[in-house]
This record gives sequence, structure tokens and C-alpha cells, in this order.
Amino acid sequence: MLVFALEHRLLFISHEDKIMNISFRFKNLIIATAFIAMVVVVFLVHALAGLSARPIVFAEPPAFVAAFVERHAAKMDQSDPSSSPTEPEIGGGHLDESGLPTSEFAKLTADLSVEEALVFNVILDGDSSDVLLRLFAHPEKSQRVKVAMAFAAVNAKFSHNEETGFADKRKQFWLDVKEHLPDIQNALSEALITSAVEGTTTYIPYTLAWMPGQGRETVELLAWAAKHHPDWWVRRFSVYFVVRFGGNEELSGPLLQDRIDDPNYKVRKEVLERRFSRFIGE
Repeated sequence: MLVFALEHRLLFISHEDKIMNISFRFKNLIIATAFIAMVVVVFLVHALAGLSARPIVFAEPPAFVAAFVERHAAKMDQSDPSSSPTEPEIGGGHLDESGLPTSEFAKLTADLSVEEALVFNVILDGDSSDVLLRLFAHPEKSQRVKVAMAFAAVNAKFSHNEETGFADKRKQFWLDVKEHLPDIQNALSEALITSAVEGTTTYIPYTLAWMPGQGRETVELLAWAAKHHPDWWVRRFSVYFVVRFGGNEELSGPLLQDRIDDPNYKVRKEVLERRFSRFIGE
């Protein structure tokens, strides 16, 4: 009986030790989980609250935009030297009627009603695109910028308007102007940079992202806009497109690290959503 009692006691002690070990491990698991959860909460609060937010600072845009402009100017000079204007443009951001410079005071991206009407008539009413295309390739930057801003505004306004059939008509427009896509992309790129300088809200990233022919240069430009454009919507959409559809980890990875300190809550929230999507493998 004594031996049986001792064996029973030892079995009880062994079972009790196992329970204690399991309890200890479970307790450690709870502590570790709680710690991780606390770290995540602190990170989210810190990120969403913008405690380390930094102001947006303009920086030099990608060099390919200026390079395209230079090549275009050289081509224009060779093909038709008279095509370059010899007189300063009035009302376009150079000189006013009294001969005083106005470029520092008049925004190139202001008052686009005439250009928007032209874009509307070409795409929706089927008017000739000749004038529109000449403006996209115009020797004067002010003309290229204004028509690009107008095009992006009309495109954003009517893209989801099923009553007008804009989406189908835009698709046909892209097919009709296929040979002119480089000029259109360049004008849109110039206009996006100009809007950053002037602090103007624009939907150019939306147009650039989904138009035919976009590639690495588009992704590079939008990655730049995500960091240096003063408008929060431009930065938010640019983050979304570069990370989700850009296909360039060299740009998207650092961008997610950089924009977590964006001064706008909606941009920081977009960054966290993109990070979470990556974490779960979307």
C-alpha cells in the first residue's frame, strides 16, 4: 500500500508539473501576444496621429520630363523654325499688356474653361482633334500645361458618367490619337509638375495612371508626386497606384516608408492600408 501511495503521489506531482508547464507557456504566450498587440496599437496611433509628420517639400522632378521637352523643342526648330513664337505671350504667364512680367503672379493652371470646352467637344461630340493635339505639342509651355490640366479635369469628371458614354468615347479617342500619345503624356507630366509648384489641386495622376502607354516613367513621376506634391489627393492616389499597380519595388518600398510621416491623415491611412494589404498577401 505504501508503495502504491508513493507511486500515486509521484504521478500526481508529475501531472501537476505538466499542468504548471502548460500554464506557464500559456501565460508567456498571452504576455507575448499582449506585447505585440500593444506595439501594433502604439504604431497605429503614432502613424495615424501624425506625431512624426513632416512638411511637404518640393524637389526636382524626374529628369525625363525636361529631356522630352528639349528633344521636342529641337524637333520643332528643325521642322519649322517659324513655329517657335518670337513675341512674348500675353495672358499666358510671360508679359502683360504693359510689358511687365506676370509669371510670378498668374497661375498657368487657372481659368481652364476654354480648354475644358475644347476637350469636351472633341471627346463627347466628336469634333476634330487637330486643335487639341496642336495644343498638347505647342511650343509654349503655358499652352501645353493648360490643355493638359483641362483634359485631366474633364476626364475625371466624366469617367464614371454612364449617361454620356464617356468611357467608350474616350477609348476611341485614345485609338485615334495613338501616334500623339508621347506629346500628351509629356504635357500631362509638365502640368503635374507645374501644379506642384503652384500648389494647385489636379486629377492628372488619375489620367496618367490609366491612359494607354504608361510605363516606368509614369510610375517614377507619380512616386515623385507622392512625396513632393502639396495636394493631399495627388499624394494619396499616387501612393495607391505606385504600390498597387506600379510593379516596381525599388520605388514602392521606400515610398511606404517615407509617406508614413505624411502631414495628411488620409495619406497616412492609405499607406497603412497598402502595408496591411502587403502583409496579408493581397
